[in-house]
Amino acid sequence: MDPVAVVSKFPGVEVFDGIPDAWHWSPVSGLDFAAALSADGRHLFQVNARDTYDQALVAAILRTARENSALLLENGALLSAPQGFHHPGRDFEVIAAARPGVHRYHEVQQPELQQVTWAVFPGYTCEFADPGRYSLEDARESFIRFLTPADLNREPVPFLRLWYDNTVTKGGTDGPDGILAAEKTLYREIKLLEGAPGSFVRFENFRGSIFRIEWNPERAWTLSEETQNSGPEPFEISGLLSFVERSLR
Repeated sequence: MDPVAVVSKFPGVEVFDGIPDAWHWSPVSGLDFAAALSADGRHLFQVNARDTYDQALVAAILRTARENSALLLENGALLSAPQGFHHPGRDFEVIAAARPGVHRYHEVQQPELQQVTWAVFPGYTCEFADPGRYSLEDARESFIRFLTPADLNREPVPFLRLWYDNTVTKGGTDGPDGILAAEKTLYREIKLLEGAPGSFVRFENFRGSIFRIEWNPERAWTLSEETQNSGPEPFEISGLLSFVERSLR
């Protein structure tokens, strides 16, 4: 499979200024693609941007991805995020990469190219758990639903795995694996614990720390850190929500 032979024939493709073996194409207004060969010349690193294309930022992403080719391609991770990416005027901290099967950029029209293409995009440390903690389904959901890699202006979306059960609302998660969730879901379920003794909310952050929150009429909200065998400690709701927010970042 020769990525150059395929990409160079895309309609409207042009050489990416300033980076050898790199290209840019835009099939419709507001949708931009850019890609560069990996250091071994056998893989493609691709950036997608929807209404947020920034050529200088994309150039920095492609250069950094190429410089980290061995790390991004050889560790087998579904999602990986090497530290140390910085770009003027931006707060990004990592370059993230998604393997084929997590992303589906060329799955339909160019299946052979799909197998050698890694999606790359800038991100934040708090968005990525240890690679071994993702199933393929987790990685796909995180990539598509939460990370929105084509938005190059996005804010951090912290990694969050959630378990909960509420004796009043009857809402909850099934099975031992929990669900990937947005912050607002966690805050909503914490607040719904009030008046629901016997309920709980349990969550895991990107560091692998796991916390359990409960409510009872005597002590109000309590928090335990399961990974440290600590707690339960009592909290007022405002202090509890502040702690939760800090723990996710």
